[in-house]
Amino acid sequence: MAFPSLRSLVARFLLNRLRTARSVARLAYRRHAHKPALIDRRGTLTYAQLQERVYRLQAWMQAQGVKKGDVVFTWLPETGEQYETRLATFENGTIFASFHKHLPADAALTTMGRVKPRVFIHDPLLSAPILQAVREQLPGLRTLALGDEYEQALAQHAPAAGTADVHEDDVFALHMTSGTTGLPKSIGYSNRKYLGSVRLISRAIDFKPPANGPDVNMLGLPLTGPGSGLVLPTLLAGAALVMPEDFRATTLAGLIQRHRVSRAFLSPSAIIDLLDEPTLDRYDLSSLTHVPYGSEMMPAPKIAEAIRRFGPIFQQGYGCLEALPPITWLLPHEHVDGQGNPLGNDILSTVGRVMPGVEVVIRDDQFAPLPQGQMGLITVMTPVRFEGYWLDPEKTSETLRDGWVVMGDVGYFDTAGYLHVLGRSADRVTRNGHALNPREIEEVAHCHPAVKEACLVQHGSAAVLVVSLRQSWRSERSTQPLEHDLAEFLVQHLPVEMQPDDVRVVPEIPRSFLNKMLRREVRLMLEAAPPRIHPGAPATTAVDTTKHAAPAHP
Repeated sequence: MAFPSLRSLVARFLLNRLRTARSVARLAYRRHAHKPALIDRRGTLTYAQLQERVYRLQAWMQAQGVKKGDVVFTWLPETGEQYETRLATFENGTIFASFHKHLPADAALTTMGRVKPRVFIHDPLLSAPILQAVREQLPGLRTLALGDEYEQALAQHAPAAGTADVHEDDVFALHMTSGTTGLPKSIGYSNRKYLGSVRLISRAIDFKPPANGPDVNMLGLPLTGPGSGLVLPTLLAGAALVMPEDFRATTLAGLIQRHRVSRAFLSPSAIIDLLDEPTLDRYDLSSLTHVPYGSEMMPAPKIAEAIRRFGPIFQQGYGCLEALPPITWLLPHEHVDGQGNPLGNDILSTVGRVMPGVEVVIRDDQFAPLPQGQMGLITVMTPVRFEGYWLDPEKTSETLRDGWVVMGDVGYFDTAGYLHVLGRSADRVTRNGHALNPREIEEVAHCHPAVKEACLVQHGSAAVLVVSLRQSWRSERSTQPLEHDLAEFLVQHLPVEMQPDDVRVVPEIPRSFLNKMLRREVRLMLEAAPPRIHPGAPATTAVDTTKHAAPAHP
């Protein structure tokens, strides 16, 4: 993601002096008191108003006996209260952690029992199935429910700054993995590591504020996920943060128009949805000057289309919770040629070049380095890597080897130094004894004008490409002719050994709360679908996505 609106040398000087998330927030309150700070379903809060609410919440926590180092958990939808809680933990030196709203209740209960928070701020609609069990398992837990109870707690306590002695090596946030493949894993990050990530970002990018109007940043990804990376940059910039309640294309477009959003942090799927939205031309999106995108790989044909539609305002980086961004950058000017036209897929399908101060080595299964051009495991050495999973040494040893973070992705470097990420090693598909990287086939499928999303998965011994269609290609007619057309298109553009055994058209490809394709759910869809009448023949009906699809949007 990009670092929004750093004021050149002055901002960088201040950033180098700051040591904790609390010092960043206090600087923002002081310097930007009368500027808009937060825009959500409740309206707009200035930095001064936000500070007052944060200090009141901090005072409530203090009255409950909460101390530095205690864990404060939230289970909330995408609300401003979640942002306020995060800032309150900055103040008192507690450790902020959060669940996304789609986490199953039993996983939430198990995770809370493992982490043992001191405070639980929750939405009663989410917590109802487990709240009694949580209170029984954690008798000292203090709870605060979203709504009237939350507002009354703030009203009953005078605003007060935190008094704990907070250090840069203190853990300030406990980040949770998504939990889509099992129980969420927890990663504790210190102030030093997180601010180190922000400093690395700031060295590479010098974005000026919009020429007309204030800085307005919009989360197009959940604050409980990658969206949290926008918090400190927004505070440092004195920008307003827009928090959508959902991430549908019409919601995002409406907020961009209404609040003159200058920077939006989007997932690739959100960009694809915007491109596919038939009413998009009704919205004025001209205020957008910068769109960092991330959380999964972006199909090159789609980012090229986005550049043609919106201009050279896109940027992507590579990173994860275990190895904070930036590992690599593909900056806005690296997406286009001298005339502002999108570059070829050979560049746009990459994640850019490695950042100074970071090392990336491609390795074989024995962890030996591979030469340039050969594909293997992507491993990263960065000053802002994690130290290990919270209370999970076994998982830590799988991901952190000799100081190197094993990203779980396979990829290679080209001769120009661009890193090509081909996807998760666990998602590789076997066809006729050959291992296929789904992304290589999916990129070609995205070149077909009918394809909205594409997902190659293993179905028995077959490699099956599942695609959803753009709205302009959808109709009530049978999908059989189009499936045949797509299969022929792939025959023409892929070598024989990479051609899928079958192509299926579905209404929608299921997504996670982060708007990522859920390959596991796609495999379940195929298992539940009626068998083909003739092996290898196109389906006569589309696969039903309604039974197995995860929520498309948080």
